[in-house]
Amino acid sequence: MTASPSEAAKSRPMDSIDITTGRAPEQAEDEANRPRARRAVACAAVLAVVSMLGLLGPAAGTPADESDRLKPDEASFRFPTVPPEHEHVRALLDNALRYVDPAAGLFDKVSGYPVEGWNQDPERQFFLRSFTQLTAIGHSMELLACLAAGEAEVPFLSREEALTRLAKLVASLRQDQRDPKLSAGGLLVNFLDLNSGQRQSPLTGSADREPFLAAFGPEKGQAIWAALAAEGWITPRGDGREADITRGERYGYDHFDGDLAPFRDETTRQRILTLLDRRVVLVVFGDNANLSASAAKTIGALLHSSVKDDPVAAKIRRELECFLDDQAPGYARLYDAQVGQFYFGWDATRDRLFGWEGLQGQWVTGHMDYLVNEFRAPATFVTLRFGLPLATIEHLGFKMKSYRLRDGCELHALAPWEGSSFQVLGLGLWLTEPDRPSWRRLLRNVVAIELDYAKRHGLPGFLSESYTGRGVQYTGDVGIPEIAVSLSPRITDIASLYTLGPAYTVAPEAIERFLAANWPVLQQLLTDHGPWEGYNVSTREVIRFQTTAHTLGLALGLLGTTSDHMERYLAAAGLAAAGLAAALDRVFAPGPPADLLSGPTQVFAWHAGQSDLRTTRAAESFRVQGDRVANLGVAFVWNRPEGVSLSGGLLRLRYRSAIPLGPVVLDLKPAGPTPEVTRIIPTQIFTYLAKTGDRQEELRFPLPATPGLARIKEVVLSLGPEPSGRPIDLTVTCLDSTPILPQTALEPSERVQADSDGPPCCPRPRVALGARNYPVQP
Repeated sequence: MTASPSEAAKSRPMDSIDITTGRAPEQAEDEANRPRARRAVACAAVLAVVSMLGLLGPAAGTPADESDRLKPDEASFRFPTVPPEHEHVRALLDNALRYVDPAAGLFDKVSGYPVEGWNQDPERQFFLRSFTQLTAIGHSMELLACLAAGEAEVPFLSREEALTRLAKLVASLRQDQRDPKLSAGGLLVNFLDLNSGQRQSPLTGSADREPFLAAFGPEKGQAIWAALAAEGWITPRGDGREADITRGERYGYDHFDGDLAPFRDETTRQRILTLLDRRVVLVVFGDNANLSASAAKTIGALLHSSVKDDPVAAKIRRELECFLDDQAPGYARLYDAQVGQFYFGWDATRDRLFGWEGLQGQWVTGHMDYLVNEFRAPATFVTLRFGLPLATIEHLGFKMKSYRLRDGCELHALAPWEGSSFQVLGLGLWLTEPDRPSWRRLLRNVVAIELDYAKRHGLPGFLSESYTGRGVQYTGDVGIPEIAVSLSPRITDIASLYTLGPAYTVAPEAIERFLAANWPVLQQLLTDHGPWEGYNVSTREVIRFQTTAHTLGLALGLLGTTSDHMERYLAAAGLAAAGLAAALDRVFAPGPPADLLSGPTQVFAWHAGQSDLRTTRAAESFRVQGDRVANLGVAFVWNRPEGVSLSGGLLRLRYRSAIPLGPVVLDLKPAGPTPEVTRIIPTQIFTYLAKTGDRQEELRFPLPATPGLARIKEVVLSLGPEPSGRPIDLTVTCLDSTPILPQTALEPSERVQADSDGPPCCPRPRVALGARNYPVQP
């Protein structure tokens, strides 16, 4: 039964950010804050819901006993997809799979859903076993399907048992999809309360003044509203008609004190709590997209020849395909045709889209608007599966940054907003990205950078959004500063394990060596229910938190079968007619060779200073000279109105410069309205130009294969800000793009002397990294 408001409010939850409104506090409308607002919502999600569910008290049952160090048991575990010589990968995978051992008690007995995580701490009002979320459900489906198909074998769960558990989970999923208290438009609420034995949606994180005025009359209603604010239960915003709810230690049935004392009679108290503690249907795009992709991959896993003809597996496949079909109205609701992007989420109870209040008090709707995001692949799948316009991907801007390795070589990387490996690698690489040459190169770059940074700073894992071990903090502020877009300070001493899973897909040999080098520390993280979240290198302490999404994401990445599952799904008989595989090929299609200097282009320069700017254009060069040049800009404009495709290309900039110049920004501007008009995040490459003297230097930027680069009209090189001006003598001798093909050479460095194969500072060995050789640090 559902707890009454008074019963729910009698507990004392910890004070935390409540994101159930989908709102980030104090957000401006500029480009820098839109992604941060989105991140504030996503990264605070776990703590907010933990706080909300803390009202309900701990779940029944006691966590199983744990052991801090376990040795792999090769006799009882079997991993056909992992080479026998990768002993440390196999040991870590062995341990991660213990998370699904029934003895661990991490699956809800009623629904078959996984719980959010291991930790259940009444003293800190922290109850990860009291709720679940969609990404965790999706990963559990995938892993159970892997076990049912025989892609991994464990001693505590037979193939038949895995299939039975999967059938139960999928039946619950279909039931909840039809429940209007848990879904809207076929999309589920992001978090499901499991505590009462009956799945429930979250408590609201916001309150409206009008219902109080209607329930108690204008005078008394306004007095109650003011008292709630005075006691810190609510924080009014804007003109005061709406407020955020803060369920802190002094919130609830037993705390009608101070300004609330006049309203402590039982009837008034119950009516107030009824208005505050409403359950709401909040639909988040990203996690529903994760679940949709997991449903497709689960179908693909169950198309394995070993289980394809099993009647239980066949029924599960049918149910999941129906589940996907029934999501169509929800995704249509979350598509903004005017902007060409997905909305971040939808409060179906209030019929209001997620967002935040702007500087002028107006409601700013949030969108999925950045390419280097953990939801990149799920959003692409949803777009193709439901026949939505490719604008959802085309209108995702991105940034690139350079990173200098310890040996002096330089690589270019897609820049995650917070510098988190999770935002580049996601929780898995399953949309055939490793088979696409440009993406393979970019993913190898980021893994090489992560390994380099970890080696440099003694990290036994990667920097990624995670629990930090500082109280119950979960944050997206963990990342590599050099490649982050955000200029806010990064947390750089918290190493987590879960993105090693997708990294292993990209660089198996390198990850095995990394695990071997760090195994003395990593052994401390292993328990009888899987590995802990990570390790704090400053305090030398294990971070004793564990979540389903991270643990099973690690396991699925190490198994390395999810891309095969998606390919099977795309190639299934019923989907071939829909052309999904062909549509995916079009998304990843590389552009043709393009010469942006000597081809059909206009080239011109300008600056903000008062001195003369001298330009000279020859057949194969463009030279800019000036004595006091301020904020130089050089535009390379493609003459054809449709622009040129740089998708999946290697963009080369060759130049000579009399002095070092930086920072330098290369703007890749599409044909059509400008980003300022469309509110699309600009696509930019951040770099610098060295002093070359008479020699030439060449920068090589691998660009992702994405529709957003299919119609580039201008490439604009800009310097600055430099208000006082400086002398400039810059000659560009090459600006072109060639498609990155499987046979395209991979250089140790992407900053090279133009007359050589690479700078002499990069004599790194080339080691096996997947199917091709690539330079990485041991």
